[in-house]
Amino acid sequence: MERHGRGSERALLLIIEDDAGVREGLMDLLAPRFDVLAAADAGAGVELAREHRPDLVLLDRFLPSGDGLAVLETLQGDVRTEMVPVIFLTGDADEATLEKCLEMGAVDFIHKPASSRELLARIDRAVRQSEQQRKLQVLAQTDALTGLANFRALSVRLDDEFKRALRYGYSLSVVVIDLDHLKAINDGMGHDVGNRAILSLATLMQGNLRESDFAARFGGDEFVVLLPHQTSLEAAVFAERLRTELRGVNVQRSDGRPAPFGLSISVGVADHTAENPRESTEALLKAADAALYEAKREGRDRVVVYGQSLHGSPAQRH
Repeated sequence: MERHGRGSERALLLIIEDDAGVREGLMDLLAPRFDVLAAADAGAGVELAREHRPDLVLLDRFLPSGDGLAVLETLQGDVRTEMVPVIFLTGDADEATLEKCLEMGAVDFIHKPASSRELLARIDRAVRQSEQQRKLQVLAQTDALTGLANFRALSVRLDDEFKRALRYGYSLSVVVIDLDHLKAINDGMGHDVGNRAILSLATLMQGNLRESDFAARFGGDEFVVLLPHQTSLEAAVFAERLRTELRGVNVQRSDGRPAPFGLSISVGVADHTAENPRESTEALLKAADAALYEAKREGRDRVVVYGQSLHGSPAQRH
């Protein structure tokens, strides 16, 4: 792998090109304006794309280690890279070949050798279009009320985190949170007050997340938090902190006066660990849901960790 400096505000480009001279020339041209990654073969390029999710891929049409079209197909078949735009670099002037590239989803193609001006213009256009599509995608995966991820985004992230936990052998906890008595709040005080209650919980949750954590609104009154590298007992500490802090949060009515109720949550926690693996993301969520049901059954306003208790013996409670 070759890499030029990574800047947080600049677009990230990935070059997959086997010709060292062409690759180095592209890197030198692009590095002043973009962050650049480069790979000399198909396999390394695909792995870099999966890991870094670049804003654009410049892909050689013909690679000794694999056809460029096959690489494009691989990228499009992976949820991590399916939205990454690809520009083909090709010395082939055959119109049928170029048409095939576009039919398969490439956003553009550039004949080698290309002038610096043409190359930069085409890349700029593709990056702008990609950014617009990315913004639309974010909107499609964001809960409008809280700004948290929605169910669709949660499904993708949970699948990614579960695969990483399996691959690297680390723990992954799922925390399912239910805002107690939301229906009663909506019925008694109005949906605007209910929305403020939901926002209060979402804001508190965001303030307690690590950079690696992920929170989503699962439904009307339900949230899910993913905690990589955390066992269920460690995740329960996070959940108990939320539960305790939320009780001190006041919600206002429409007229600005404090609402005559406090907020509480019921929480179910489950984990996937090397010692106690789950066979799927569905099984992990099901375990956390079972713990949440137990918390509700016991009277709400509590944290329950999934364990032997749900099959007969006392649960771990916080």
